[in-house]
Formats: sequence, C-alpha cells, structure tokens
Amino acid sequence: MTNKSNKETTKRIRILFYSSWFIGLLIQAYVTELNEDEAYYWMYSRKLSWGYFDHPPIIALIIKLGYYVFQNELGIRLIPIILSTCSLIIWEKIIQPKEIKIYVLLLLSVGILHFNNFIATPDVPLIFFTSLFLLTLKKFLPKPNLTNSIALGIFGALMILSKYHGVLILTAIVLANFKLINSRFFWIAFTVTIILLTPHILWQIETDYPSLKYHFYERSSALYSVNFSIEYLLSQLFVLGPFTGILFFISVFKIHSKNQFEKTLKYVFWILYVFFFLLTFKGRVEAHWTLITIIPAMYFGYHFLIQNTKNQKAIRFLFYLSLGLILSSRVLISIDIDSNKSPMIATLTKSFRNKNKMVAIHNESNNLPVAFMNSYQDASLYQFYTGSESFSLNNIMGRKNQFDLWSTEDIYRGQKIMLILNYNNKKFDSIKNISETLRYKFINNFQSFSTIQIIPIDLKETANASDTLNIKIQFETKNKVDIENNKDYPSFISYHFFKGDQLIKQGEHFRIDNQKLNNVNNLKVGTPTNPGKYRLHLSIRTGWLPPTINSNSYKIEIK
Repeated sequence: MTNKSNKETTKRIRILFYSSWFIGLLIQAYVTELNEDEAYYWMYSRKLSWGYFDHPPIIALIIKLGYYVFQNELGIRLIPIILSTCSLIIWEKIIQPKEIKIYVLLLLSVGILHFNNFIATPDVPLIFFTSLFLLTLKKFLPKPNLTNSIALGIFGALMILSKYHGVLILTAIVLANFKLINSRFFWIAFTVTIILLTPHILWQIETDYPSLKYHFYERSSALYSVNFSIEYLLSQLFVLGPFTGILFFISVFKIHSKNQFEKTLKYVFWILYVFFFLLTFKGRVEAHWTLITIIPAMYFGYHFLIQNTKNQKAIRFLFYLSLGLILSSRVLISIDIDSNKSPMIATLTKSFRNKNKMVAIHNESNNLPVAFMNSYQDASLYQFYTGSESFSLNNIMGRKNQFDLWSTEDIYRGQKIMLILNYNNKKFDSIKNISETLRYKFINNFQSFSTIQIIPIDLKETANASDTLNIKIQFETKNKVDIENNKDYPSFISYHFFKGDQLIKQGEHFRIDNQKLNNVNNLKVGTPTNPGKYRLHLSIRTGWLPPTINSNSYKIEIK
C-alpha cells in the first residue's frame, strides 16, 4: 500500500472514530440521568463565582454555557463532551501514532474514558487543559520562547482553576525540569499563572479559605486502616482498564525515556500515584483521583504495544473483551432496571437513577421547600428534577458544603419546610412509591443556626483524661438572628470529641438566648476517659434536630 493510500486510510479511520465517539457521547448524555455530583456542579453554575466550597470555578462555567443551549442533561454535559473529545485529538498530536488502528483500539478499551468523558465533572476540563499544557511543553522544552511560555502560564492556571490536582501536575513538571527555574521564560509562565489565579485566591481570602480547610483538615479524617492503602493499590490496576491498566504500568516502567519530554511524562505518572498512595495514610482515596495519569499512560502504552509485536494478538483479544464489557455497561446505565429483577445491576447503576425518587419526594412536599439532612447531592438533584426549592441541612455527623457558603439556612429560617432525614426513624412518615425507605417530617417555623460561629478564646491543645475544661467562648454571626424565635425549638450549646470519623464523647451545656449571643460565655467540657489525639467540635442543637457544625475542628491531645 502506498503512502498516499495509508494517509487516506488513516484519515478515514480518524474521521470515523472521532465523529462516532462524539455522537455516541451525545446520545449517552441525552438518555442518561444525572448523577449526584453533576447535579451539585449544576447548582454551582446557577450562581457563578470565582470559587466554590469543594472546587475551583471552571466546571460551573462550562456547565453554564452548555445549559444555555439545552436545558436538560445533555446541556449540562455538552461542553464537557466537546472538551473530552478534543482531549483525545490533542493526545494524538502528543503521541503521533503511526498505527492509528492500535491507537484507537487502545482508547476504546479504557473504560473510564467512556464514562468520565460524557459526565460533567472537574476531571474533564483538568484533562483538557493538561493536554494542551503538555502539547505546548513538548514544543517548549527543546526551544523555549515567549509565545510558548505565555501559553504554558495560561494553561497552567486553567488546570488549577479546573481542579486543585493541577498543582500536583505542575509540581511534577517543575521537578522533572528543575533547571528551567534559571530561565526567564519559566518565570514569565509562572507570572502569567499567578495573575490568572489572583481572582480565585482573593475569593479564598474573602470567604476564609473554605476549600483549603476542607481538603487539608476536614476531608478524609477517618483513622488509618491498612485497607485504605490496599484498596488504592488494587483499584489503580483497573481504574484505567478493565484490562489495560496493568499494561499501562508495565509500559511506563519498561520504556526508557528518550528525551526530556518523556522524562516529564514519567514524573507526572509516578509522582501522582505516589502522592495519592501516601494520602491513604490520612484517609480513603477515591480511585479516580489519579485519572490525569491517563495521558502519560496512553503515551507509553501505545509505544509499548508497537514494540511488543509478539503478544499483539493476545492483547487485541483483551482489548475487544474490554470494549464489550464497557459498551454493555454504557447500555445498562441508560435503561431503567427493576431492582427486584436484578438487584446487582440496579446497585451498580444506582447513581444514575434519581429522577423517580425526587419526583416522589416532590409529590409529598405540598410544594414546600425541602431540606435534605447531610445531602448536598440530593438537594441538588431535587432542584434539577423538580424545579422546586431545596437545600442541604448539615449536622455534626456530616460536613459543610456549598450550601453553607450560600447561607441557605438563613433564607428558609422561620418558614415551613419539609425535612428528609438520612436515617430510618419509624416515628416519621415515609416517602411512597420508591424502593428505599426515606423518612420525612414537616417543620413549622424552621429554626437552625449553623451560620453562627462558636470561637473558643482560651482552648489549650492538651488536657487530662476524664477532666472538666472551663472554656470561654464567644459567638460570631454574619447576619442578625433571633435564636429565641421558636419556643418549641430551644437551642443549646453542645460539644463533640471525634477520633477519626468516630464520635467518642458528646455533651451539652447551657441554653442559648439572644443575650448570650452577644456575650463571652463559660463552657464546661468533659474530656474523654482514654488518652489519645481527638478533634473537638462545638455545636448548637436546636429542638430535636441534630447539632449543627458551628466551629472549626480543634486538635486536642488527652493525656
């Protein structure tokens, strides 16, 4: 076959693959319900900002743009699908595969690309801008210039504004090319990145660093278990699979770097895996956090396949087997499976089965605002699928989220609401026409005060076991509140000692009135009986509702 024929064949394969991939994702996005996180990011997009509690702002912006075109699931996923398809094209430019069929087959056999590339998550823009960054870096390393250094600065900032993992990627790249710090082009790129990040940094300062506090201090607070590390190591073999994951690790290990760019890709691959492995000693790590390693994995995986001609038949068989499993899974998440007929499949596809549940709740709500206890996901899904008001009511056994930054509790205080509990209490009514048991209660003159901050003035970092601490506390409120508004729901100060995510000891002290809110008060706190390191939280309990989150997490060692 002539070179011209080869080029024509390659061109046809490329057009067929990318167009089929894009159209397939569009169809999948249209027929598949939102999952919990997508609905939460959609809530972000309704109030554009330079930052959000859990993530930086780009995911909100791209959802906003797509939802302007289509007001449905497809609209939320439209721009992510465009970006993810463009990412594959950029990878081809980075890898420059001569065997386009092998490149396409390798892409098709990576399961997470089929799913992550049609749902709206921060990973999609992160991968897209990282791909652009690496393509620019490939040109920059042999011959730095002003244009490429500015482009690197822009793409570096957009990586971080997509997901904070971008900081790790940039760190790995700098470590792989440390001599660049002596280059003026490096500092130009660095300056551009900082300038573009400035609005987000200022947002963090203005909102008292919610993202930093969450990711560094509040998230993954569980006590270490060896299972965390084992689960992480095992999952990483399959997260880029189901069968190609092992091949990727072998290829990155076996193929030697021929130039500085390939060395950089290896740094990105191994540093991310090592970092998240070390993070397992702090708590459970989500398998998909390493997804960005797909770029170096694809690069070395393709070249390994080209060199390994002896086993290509066996490898191709595994690719086709992977593709069959993946396509079957894509079909399953798009159709409604009765949990009674196939409980295993229903469980696997549960995250994409939320509409009926939200409609059933709405049918019982009497069109009142609905509060979901410790569930920002359900609160977001409810608003998307019913168009009605909802919010997440967080307590000490959950965590804060974007609804706290929006101070939604202040909006609904004093109103009649419907509360969806996150535990089963037979004293309350249950939602009809859904398979799970979901309890609810109507509350007149709703009162809750998580927006009040409790600040200890003289809390020490050490204390004796079974002792009583006398702590002075003061209250800080952004908006004026009447804590005595509902006499049937009085408020009390409470305290909680946690070890990891396990509640060890709790206690309650004085009742709060409006006068105490303006004064410095004395609080008696009984310490745990066993020595060890604990986290102390101060809270406000109102009526029968669980205590809210009203303070920072304070480390205290009991001796």
